[in-house]
Amino acid sequence: MGISFVDRGTLSIALVSIKRELHLDESQLGVLASAFFMTYTVMQLVAGKLLARMNAITLYAGAFFVWSCATAFTGFTHDIHVFGVSISSFYVLFGMRLLLGCGESISYPATAVLITSLFPEGLRGTANSLIDAGSKIGPALGIMLGTTVLLAIGWRGMFLWLGALSLVWLPVWLMSTRSLDVVASPSAFSRSLAYRQIASKGSFWGATVGHIGGNYAWSLFVVWLPYFVEHSGFSGKQLVWMSSMPFWLLTVASVGSGYVSDRLIRSGSLPIRVRKATVCLGSIGCAACLLAAAQVHPVTLRLLLVLGASFCLGLFSSNNWALAQALSGEDAAAKWTSLQNLFANASATLAAWITGVVLSRTASFSAAFFIASTVLLIGAAAYWFGIDDRPVVWEQERTGEVSDACLRDPWSA
Repeated sequence: MGISFVDRGTLSIALVSIKRELHLDESQLGVLASAFFMTYTVMQLVAGKLLARMNAITLYAGAFFVWSCATAFTGFTHDIHVFGVSISSFYVLFGMRLLLGCGESISYPATAVLITSLFPEGLRGTANSLIDAGSKIGPALGIMLGTTVLLAIGWRGMFLWLGALSLVWLPVWLMSTRSLDVVASPSAFSRSLAYRQIASKGSFWGATVGHIGGNYAWSLFVVWLPYFVEHSGFSGKQLVWMSSMPFWLLTVASVGSGYVSDRLIRSGSLPIRVRKATVCLGSIGCAACLLAAAQVHPVTLRLLLVLGASFCLGLFSSNNWALAQALSGEDAAAKWTSLQNLFANASATLAAWITGVVLSRTASFSAAFFIASTVLLIGAAAYWFGIDDRPVVWEQERTGEVSDACLRDPWSA
């Protein structure tokens, strides 16, 4: 997961260089930033269907190969002239970002399959928070390594180098997961479950609207944070550290809150109530910090508030997927995750584009922070009032059948 977020975050590091070399404006940069989320979002439904029919480990490996190649080939971006048709560098770069989104669409649904298969409810907060830590360390390391490589060999070399280096992970993954093939295979119920059954559940929509709020803020951070720091007057080594610091804080908050939530659940607290309380606290705290950052003007104070928002967003992200898994159960986790991620990443697509438009018209992040905080507060309300404190009961369980997941996992039962 860390590598996937390095690969998807490379564009944010190179935005200024790409803007200068390809002669683009902020609106076009916003389109490029949102391109990844376009295919990543639409392909969620395909990912859920594939995981209901194929082994999650093998599918993950194939998708990883696709997105690593997409990252590497971005370094070869140039105007293309084929059979009398000219394609500008902008559209070539746009196409590579679309391909990257196709590959990475598998990551979270496949992770949901593996975590729900391997861990009981009382450990899933920690397991998800460690996976989430990868998604935060990835951007942090990506900014540090990517900026260093970019300064040394340019943005084209950076994409090629990082994409090629990512492929080293592939044989390690295949060797280390050989004994998990049976666990990662889909069940009969997973194959038969329809998306419309998931969409008919009120708790699904509560979790989805809440996730939309968190993902909007997360997209703002991933895509535009280095740009924000650079335009605050930092450069060189200062830019590297200040751009990566929010992601380190996110990591600390995520792992810590995942561990604490699991302790509360193992001590007897209702799992779903603990999970949704944690994500609500994180959403509200992040919104409050961004609202304050939108009102202040001193650069140092604004950066401190952004760091506070990052820490609070870690509370949200540590339990967001654990909450979805607790609601859906093992057999429905892949398709639930895919469908929820589809709607949540539609908001990420809009966040990347809207922020670019706002910046081009106002030349300030204040309006962008205000919009993100508003969406976060709406999401927190949806989490708290829209989600029931009990797991969803599927049709096969109502007719008296007990799923294999309940027999294996007393927490989910």
